[in-house]
Amino acid sequence: MNFWDILDWLAFAVTLAGVWQLSSHKKSGFIISGFASFIWAAVGFHSNLTGLAVLNILLIFIYLRGYIKK
Repeated sequence: MNFWDILDWLAFAVTLAGVWQLSSHKKSGFIISGFASFIWAAVGFHSNLTGLAVLNILLIFIYLRGYIKK
């Protein structure tokens, strides 16, 4: 298992934690989910999955907006 495989699973776990927090109506869910999107974007760029990377960059801005508005 290499670094990028571990990072992929880390992004998976952090995404679950962020969604859990968001479903509990906690503001920290936006921060956790934004961090997970950052990891997913890095994995996407490394794996030449541009769609995944761009999607997660846009999601970071959406989570930032949600954090500010909440």
